[in-house]
Amino acid sequence: MKIGILTSSRADFGIYLPLLKKIKEDRYFKIEIIVFGTHLSKLHGYTINEIYSSNFYKIHEISSLISNDDPESIGTSYGLTVIKFSRFSNENKFDLVLCLGDRFEMSAAVQAGIPFGIKFAHLHGGEITIGAIDNIFRHQITVASVLHFTSTNLSENRVSQLINKNNNIFTVGSLSLD
Repeated sequence: MKIGILTSSRADFGIYLPLLKKIKEDRYFKIEIIVFGTHLSKLHGYTINEIYSSNFYKIHEISSLISNDDPESIGTSYGLTVIKFSRFSNENKFDLVLCLGDRFEMSAAVQAGIPFGIKFAHLHGGEITIGAIDNIFRHQITVASVLHFTSTNLSENRVSQLINKNNNIFTVGSLSLD
């Protein structure tokens, strides 16, 4: 089974890492890491080096982030990410693509995959960030996904309300906790 892993920042890669190590041990799975967002920013520490040092077989780099974080830059980065991921989705096929969280970059990458019929599995859907636009991006990712791995029962209930069904939602806890 070929699994793509969308990672746009050090924060989400760190959360993924225990799961990725387990998946990597199982020869049934072939993992390809799809790196974008702040991982490719020298201003944010060029954290793609951490991914390369984790010894994963195949790593894709997609640069689409504008360094400013004002509303216009976020909108422009979102659009550029959709364009670049549309091309990537047309050229690369996966059985499942894991996505995590609520960042605008992640939302743009997922939205670009919808017309290609990509099957997304969303981790940490149904959560709430008070006073931020993150909820919109998180909920967009949830609606576009076919599998949902939530951290709490409350999050599971929110996901169920968003997708209008109860199946394919699994409360697994937080990957951040060992």
